[in-house]
Amino acid sequence: LVNQLHYAHNYLVKNMDMFKENHTEAEVETVQKHVQEARVKAMVELTEKHVAARDEVEEDVKLMKSLFRSQSKDKYKTKADVLRSIWAELPKYLGKPVPPVDEELLADMEQIPAVREGEFRHNWGIADKLYKSEAIDAF
Repeated sequence: LVNQLHYAHNYLVKNMDMFKENHTEAEVETVQKHVQEARVKAMVELTEKHVAARDEVEEDVKLMKSLFRSQSKDKYKTKADVLRSIWAELPKYLGKPVPPVDEELLADMEQIPAVREGEFRHNWGIADKLYKSEAIDAF
């Protein structure tokens, strides 16, 4: 944002200097007045868009963190348990009943654990701050 505003300011100053070379003092004064108003409007608009984008990203981050923090090892033991709970919720959102889940699929999914080792509540999904560790090679 700062770079955009700085570029716009330098661009306007350079063009106003070129404009001054070929126009009268009254014309320059009129143009400067309008340019100043336009620059203020542009600064306000850019700042508002930047803040809105930042807030939108922050809301998405909060949503993702709440999703990762809601993980529970005890609630679902296998992928089949997860599928059953999703299947039970589907009629509420679709507004109509759903067909039963294939028993062979459920039997296959009973063999797969719901949470893989090392993925439960991973710090990349729930941490407020992450730190980067860099190894320095002594050689």
